[in-house]
Amino acid sequence: MLRISKLTDYATIILSYLALEPAKMASAPHIASENTLALPTVSKILKILCEAKLLKSFRGTGGGYQLARSAKEITLADVVSALEGKLAMTECCAISNSCVLDSLCAIKENWKIINKVILNTLAGVTLHDMTHPLPAHTSLRGIPIKVQGET
Repeated sequence: MLRISKLTDYATIILSYLALEPAKMASAPHIASENTLALPTVSKILKILCEAKLLKSFRGTGGGYQLARSAKEITLADVVSALEGKLAMTECCAISNSCVLDSLCAIKENWKIINKVILNTLAGVTLHDMTHPLPAHTSLRGIPIKVQGET
């Protein structure tokens, strides 16, 4: 099954929470409490997001965390990359010639295209978008999206 890690999911929750009130400073304990997440997990994620320059941290009394950029400028691709590393659906999408079947593989170019479509889709959704319901039928960067089970 293809899925993001819990840490990436939680990072998206944390960033979306901060996007709702971008001018407000939020402490790690406050973020953890408001989102019913464990403080050690939140602290770990906040550190990663700061290192990725998605968040800014401020020390001292009244300190805390804020988005480093506007919620309209931070994409899901940014979040996934910060927590998971470079998106690579298959080995050939990560590093050329790294798979033992590379020279024989007839489908590697298709996987590379699929990888780009997924990356472009994630890059087409911002934190601002995540704070609002997405329509069941939409288009993200020209890619039509239909919620599974919908007709």
